[in-house]
Amino acid sequence: MSDKLYLHPVPERIWHWIHALLILLLILSGIQVHWADSVNIFGGFSNAVTVHNWAGILLVADFLFWFLYNIISKRIFHYIPKMQEIHPGLIVQARYYIFDIFLNRPHPYNASEDNKFNPLQKMVYLMTMFVLMPLLLISGVLYLYPMLFSSLISVIGGLKVIGVLHFIMGVIFASFFVVHIYLATTGHTVLADFKSMITGYLPKEDH
Repeated sequence: MSDKLYLHPVPERIWHWIHALLILLLILSGIQVHWADSVNIFGGFSNAVTVHNWAGILLVADFLFWFLYNIISKRIFHYIPKMQEIHPGLIVQARYYIFDIFLNRPHPYNASEDNKFNPLQKMVYLMTMFVLMPLLLISGVLYLYPMLFSSLISVIGGLKVIGVLHFIMGVIFASFFVVHIYLATTGHTVLADFKSMITGYLPKEDH
């Protein structure tokens, strides 16, 4: 029997790090675009806009790859919570992150090659990737090409509404980025989950 769990195939690892880089670029460039007088990361406002636009376009392609890959490979089931994972699974998992983890109690849900996410991860990723990410990308595309989608923008309420929605989505994803990094340190060791996203394997003693 193998002493390692193979949780992350190569396509998922490549996608994960590209996705993380694009999100980081969008956060940093977005900060400079909104607070150009105080922040200068990319050497000027126009540079920040260019980085933001291109990173956004690449993120659309990145999301489409993720969606098609998971549908075709049928790994989409990793994101679908089972009934018992919703209740009482969400409560049990939330209690672990809020309270039990600080008492060094064991994780209530162990990852497996057939079910690699805990209940809370499933619900968060399901909401993030199937609801919030499409809202972020659609609002970004509408804001980038207002003339092309002028009729749709008018129906929604105008470019200002699109801009506010896109900003809210940006704040949500910036917050999620920080929380995601923190939770990645809560494995058996601080770096265990980071290493698994590089090698694909999680040692069973870290599981």
